[in-house]
Amino acid sequence: MSSVQLPANPFPEPHTVPGCVDSRTYGEKIRFIKAALVGHLLTVLAVAFCAVQIHLPLTDSELLVWLGVIFAAMTGVRLGMKTGVHESWFSFALLMAAVPLLGQLGRDIHAAGYPVIILLGSAAFAGVYTLLAGRDFSFPGMVACGSVALIPALAILTRTDVLDPGSAPFAWILGTAYLGYVAYDLAMILKRRKVDEIPSAIADFYRDSLNFLTYPFRVARHWQTYEFH
Repeated sequence: MSSVQLPANPFPEPHTVPGCVDSRTYGEKIRFIKAALVGHLLTVLAVAFCAVQIHLPLTDSELLVWLGVIFAAMTGVRLGMKTGVHESWFSFALLMAAVPLLGQLGRDIHAAGYPVIILLGSAAFAGVYTLLAGRDFSFPGMVACGSVALIPALAILTRTDVLDPGSAPFAWILGTAYLGYVAYDLAMILKRRKVDEIPSAIADFYRDSLNFLTYPFRVARHWQTYEFH
């Protein structure tokens, strides 16, 4: 009779590098988290600025193709150069090339009736929470406080006709899910980045969005370690 021996962990272990932020002192981790989240907020503000001020002669399909090329290049840089100052700034430069494209795509999505503007609020609340929490920072606290703060923000956006009232519940779910993604991703970033790799960490928030497409394949490959008897 055959039996199945499962791996100790059915999911791939997070990638960890020696000397990563997660292995440093608590104070160093907090400083890195603050810098990464505030840096992320600044890039989201840059995307919002581009959405208002820059108009590119590209269709949404062309925008997606170019963003796919840039994000694939960012992943190639990470896989090829692994870590270090050069990888960090190459990754950040590629992210800056993607910002105008993300701005136009975000504007088009918002114009189609989807409340992606709430992502700006989520990034802002994550940054503000990080600065106010200080050494009492926690990932669940960031998500919970940010999610609660989204409620009055949504009330203002609907009363000022920025958002349709009917889209407010979806916007709240979207904003809370985004906070959850940022919290989870940053916890993983701490394991693979060093304290001087802030630009890489900021780029990783965007680059890691590709994991929604690639993670199932990583899990399937991990499950190939099953032994059948």
